[in-house]
Amino acid sequence: MSNREFYQKTFSQVRGRAEIRWEDYAMARRGKSLKWAAALAAAVGLLAALSVLAVAANFFGLRDVLLPEKGSVYVTDERGVVIPGEKEFKDFVSLSGWGDAPESRALAEWEAFQESYDPDGAIVSAIGNEPTGFEEEYGFYLVYTQEMADKLEEIAAKYDLKLHSWMEVVLPEAWSAAAGDFCGENVTPYSGYIYENGTFRFDGDAELGSGELKGYGTIEYQFSRSVKGTFDDVALNIGDLSDFEEWGYRTADGTPVTLGLGARNRSLILADLGDSFILVNVLTGRQGDDTFSSGAIGREELEALADSFRYSALTPARAPDRAAVLAANDRYMEALQSQPLETLPSESEDPLYTRTGIQSDAARDFVLLLAERIEDGRKEEIADLLVYPAQVEVSAGTFTVNAPEDFLPYYDEVIGQNRLGLSTALTWEPAPAEFQIFSDGSGLASVADGAVWFGLVEDGVIRIFTIQTDQAAVRALGAGEIPQDGGEDPLYVQTGISTETGRDFVLRLADLLESGEREEIAALLTYPVQVKTPNGEWAVNTQDEFLEHYDETIGGNGRGTLAADLRADPEPFADGSGLASAADGAVWFGLAEDGDLRVFTLQSEAWQWSVRFRDAERP
Repeated sequence: MSNREFYQKTFSQVRGRAEIRWEDYAMARRGKSLKWAAALAAAVGLLAALSVLAVAANFFGLRDVLLPEKGSVYVTDERGVVIPGEKEFKDFVSLSGWGDAPESRALAEWEAFQESYDPDGAIVSAIGNEPTGFEEEYGFYLVYTQEMADKLEEIAAKYDLKLHSWMEVVLPEAWSAAAGDFCGENVTPYSGYIYENGTFRFDGDAELGSGELKGYGTIEYQFSRSVKGTFDDVALNIGDLSDFEEWGYRTADGTPVTLGLGARNRSLILADLGDSFILVNVLTGRQGDDTFSSGAIGREELEALADSFRYSALTPARAPDRAAVLAANDRYMEALQSQPLETLPSESEDPLYTRTGIQSDAARDFVLLLAERIEDGRKEEIADLLVYPAQVEVSAGTFTVNAPEDFLPYYDEVIGQNRLGLSTALTWEPAPAEFQIFSDGSGLASVADGAVWFGLVEDGVIRIFTIQTDQAAVRALGAGEIPQDGGEDPLYVQTGISTETGRDFVLRLADLLESGEREEIAALLTYPVQVKTPNGEWAVNTQDEFLEHYDETIGGNGRGTLAADLRADPEPFADGSGLASAADGAVWFGLAEDGDLRVFTLQSEAWQWSVRFRDAERP
């Protein structure tokens, strides 16, 4: 399974105005930064008949948080890939409270307006990536015309609601400073964000293993607290309400909650605290698998997770101390940077760390902080994060910049005009998680469908190698040196490999694969490598060790298909990572320390095996 397919299967179902799926977002980044705001608006449908089981004997339950109209979502095949043109209707619930609350009624009215506004995307397409003038005041609601702004203000006034005015990233160890001590000892909150009124959201996990649970293990969730009195444009796709078994429960701290045990990888915890509303989206269910959590759960596990939070610590709701949150974030980052090497995760615990040398938590925090800097227009700080020398690609041509001050004149065209699209892409609800940040075997990490690539440099800090949109880009030059004889060959500029040399290398590799030259293929790999097959995963340090796994990977199923793929698509391309690729990512290769070409990744998605360079440092 590719990173893309994995993302399709696991991407968060929390959304603003519409269900968000990988295809929707990828299309938006390649198109216009605002186009998706209309293209993803939920369609109006008839409300399905509700299950008697799901709502019986409960005055306030899942039915009471349902939005009045279903939302349309894309239909996917068995691999999680969207089927073009096919949609289906799903039940959505408000994260703001019961359906009769002014916040939920405002959300329903706003969604109905957006469903009928600019249905073909003509207005937003005409705007493109140009600033709309509404970012500062309505940036949290993605308003792009005066008509939308007027409607939003009308709805807010009608229901006597305020609009969000600021948002701050909250790093894992800063939640007590942001919102109080509401997490039990078995709970780990990840990075998230908090608004000016105390509304916040984050992903997290909890260990369930005490009492009679007999070591269930890790269960993952998405926690949302919506403070009443402010309009919050967020809803959750719960699939089909009739899939849930529902009951009332009183938690360990005495808070009454509604619990909904779902059929597969979604269950719910609801709590009305009077001045705020809690919704916990639990990423497993009665027939859940180990995609997110340790497997399926029953009533006992869901009740145990509900007992893991101290809801009483969240009321009365208080506005966060922004300075205290920023100070706590700074302390967390300082502690992370000074973390002893022996405390870092093992390869099996953190695949991103294995491939890039960056812990998943640190990568997530870096992405959130980058998004904040982009949103705030902190040009100098972003320029300082880039790797130099770099190549800038703008409408006027391609230029080389050697220092932050050289890049600043190009900032607005590369990043500034795409500020809203980039920052939103990096912080989509509820927050970037490990499965959104991936590595392709090049030693770099990527997020937002390849819009940003980042990695470790020699001083051990994270730097940005590429920021790109459909109109402009800034990319680190290959190997950190300006090529002297690359001419106009873009592959050479980025990798030090000419297009002709790269093409010949791919075709030669295809010949070796087809003829079964296992020793020569083993000699082309860059060691150490990580070998993955349907039967297991191994760390391999030498050619001889790899040959023991050759028949399970390269020499087994798909050898002829892979060779044919390389011949059919031998044209190499670069993504800003310093490596070249061909055949839709089936092979990644680059220059080794001795100047020879080496294979960094060879993989077959169809046969589910891969061989990838696993060192943290790239040649």
